[in-house]
Amino acid sequence: MRLIDLHTDWLLQYAPEATVFDAALYPRVRTRLGQSEGYLQGTWAAVLSCYRAEDDWARQADPWAALGQLLARVEAEFCGRLLFTAEDVGRWLDDPEGLCWGIVGVEGFDALVRSPGDLDRLAGLFTRGVRLFQPVYAASSVLGGSSTPGDERGLTDLGRAFLEALADLVAGPGGPCPVLDLAHLNPHAAAEALDWFEADDRRATRLIPVYSHGAPRHEGFATPRAITPENLRRLRALGGVVGFSVGPPFYDSAEALKAGIEAAAAVPFRGRPGFEGIAIGTDFLGVDQTLPGLGGVTGIVAWLSSSFDPVTAVALIQGNARQLLARIFGHGSTYAGPS
Repeated sequence: MRLIDLHTDWLLQYAPEATVFDAALYPRVRTRLGQSEGYLQGTWAAVLSCYRAEDDWARQADPWAALGQLLARVEAEFCGRLLFTAEDVGRWLDDPEGLCWGIVGVEGFDALVRSPGDLDRLAGLFTRGVRLFQPVYAASSVLGGSSTPGDERGLTDLGRAFLEALADLVAGPGGPCPVLDLAHLNPHAAAEALDWFEADDRRATRLIPVYSHGAPRHEGFATPRAITPENLRRLRALGGVVGFSVGPPFYDSAEALKAGIEAAAAVPFRGRPGFEGIAIGTDFLGVDQTLPGLGGVTGIVAWLSSSFDPVTAVALIQGNARQLLARIFGHGSTYAGPS
C-alpha cells in the first residue's frame, strides 16, 4: 500500500545546491533531508509544491520567471510522471509500483498576483499543468489575510477575482478542474472564501476547495494556521478534502494525530459522518521535526495500517485522495470510500 500525499515541498531538498534557490535563505533544509528518503518508492502520487520563502520572492526581479524555474525543475524530474489530464490518470493507475507521480501546485501567489492584470497569467499556468492553487502564504499577499499572527484581514476584492478567474479555467465537462487550497488563509479569509463557494452550488464543481496540509484547531495547535471547527464543518459539507500533516507543529504525538483524524471524521462530509474526505498532507521537507516512526512515508503507511481498521486505513492512505484526483481530472475511476 502506497501513500497519496496532498502536500510536499519536494523541491526544497535541492535548496542547498540548486541554482534556482539561494542556499543562504534556506539554512534548515539540510536537517530535513531524511524526510525524502524512500519517498518516491513509498508514495504513489503527491502534490508537488512550487514554493519559495518570502525573502526569496522579494529578491526576484521577475517573480513569474522565478516560478517558471521551479515549474521547469518539476517537469524535468517528473518527466512522463505528471498528472495533467484524465489520460495521465489512466497511465498512473496502470503503474501502481512505479516511482511517484506528481500533481503540480503553487504554494502562495503573494509575489505573483499583485494587480488585476496578473490574473490573466493563471490560464497559462493551468495550460502548463498547474492544478493546485494556494492563493496566500504570508502577510504580504494582496489576495487575503494570511495565518501570520496579527494578520486579521479577510478575502480582498482581488482575492475574490482570483477565485472567479480560477473557476473560469474549466473548459467543459470531463476536463481537469483547478483546486483552491485554503491552507495558510487565516480563519476570516477562509470563511469568506467558503462564503463564495456557498453562494453558488456550481462553484465547487468548477473549482475544488481543499485544505491540503495542516490540522484542524485543537488544544495543541490553536494558531491562525489551524482550520477552525466552523470552517472545517463548512468545507466538509462542500465535499472539500482535508489533508492531515503528521507531526510538529501540528501534532506532538501519534495519539493526538489519531484523535484529530477521528474528530474530523465525526464532522459530516457531504451530509454523512465518516472518514471520507480525510487524507494525508505530509508537508515533508517543509517541516523541521517529525514524530518517532512518522518521519517517512513507509512509517506513515505502517502507522495508519496499525491504528485504524483495514477499510479506513486504505481510505486514509490513498482511497480518499484518489477520489479527489478523479474529481480533479475528470477520470471515471473513483474510490467508493470507507463503508
